[in-house]
Amino acid sequence: MPFDVNLLLHEEFLTVYRAAAAAADGWESAAVMAAHRVGARLRAAKTPVSQVVAALRDTDRALTEAVLDAGGDARAVAAAGTALAAELMSAFCVGEDGLADAVLAGDAPDSAAACYSVVSVRGTLAERVVSAFRRRGTVLLSSSGHVLLPVAEPVALAACRDVCAELGGEVWLCVAERPAARVPLARKEVDEIDALVASLGRPPGVYRIDDVLFESALTDTPEVREELDRVVAPLLANPVLVDTVLALLEADGNRASAVRKLFIHRSTIDYRLWQVEQLTGLSPVNPRDLAVLGTAISTSRAHARG
Repeated sequence: MPFDVNLLLHEEFLTVYRAAAAAADGWESAAVMAAHRVGARLRAAKTPVSQVVAALRDTDRALTEAVLDAGGDARAVAAAGTALAAELMSAFCVGEDGLADAVLAGDAPDSAAACYSVVSVRGTLAERVVSAFRRRGTVLLSSSGHVLLPVAEPVALAACRDVCAELGGEVWLCVAERPAARVPLARKEVDEIDALVASLGRPPGVYRIDDVLFESALTDTPEVREELDRVVAPLLANPVLVDTVLALLEADGNRASAVRKLFIHRSTIDYRLWQVEQLTGLSPVNPRDLAVLGTAISTSRAHARG
């Protein structure tokens, strides 16, 4: 028999919120027990992930307002809400082993969310990223290392930026959203975005298709790919020139910034860029030619890895 998820969470979590607001000893342990108890019940009822996430948000808002109106430690109440959400989703997702792999394979079960944002992870362990996401809501980790978030892309992008800021260092996250039945297309998209981002030497951060739209459009046509390979072939034989082009790309065409990155003299970069133009017929000081060169380099490198 169906039950009211919001009511269940409200009844089970109210005591924990009150204890946290009053700074009572032991509220953390009570939160773990309550969350795992609720998680087991929701799992047994095959409650959709999206419904659980929505109920968590509504319940946190209602209980936070209720206990703070009666006076209490706002910081502790916020900590209680975060702990309950993380523990509940951890307990709930234990029963969803294989869900991420099934959705990525195009076999989304009835319990799947309406849509998913797929995130590719590079530069750190996927488990670290999952832990950071879990503190912000629901997350599923696939055996391939892709992360699935049952939210629309704008929400996923905001969460990804928060996770990058929290983890710091060398972290690249690529994001794409699709309805549950078409998630395999999102996986293909994020893998292609990541390949382009890596080949172009883009800095750590969060990327979506719009960030590499020009490069992606050029490489979608076999004839264009062949022409790009032909243009860039002489350049690839000289790693120094390749690094110079990539440094200029990363500096958004600013030669002064590229010089600082490469630790070379201004006249040296000018000579190298002249060499690039002689080899390829494209001028790196022209923004459009520079974009084409970057795309050609990334495409050739992606083919070499494949």
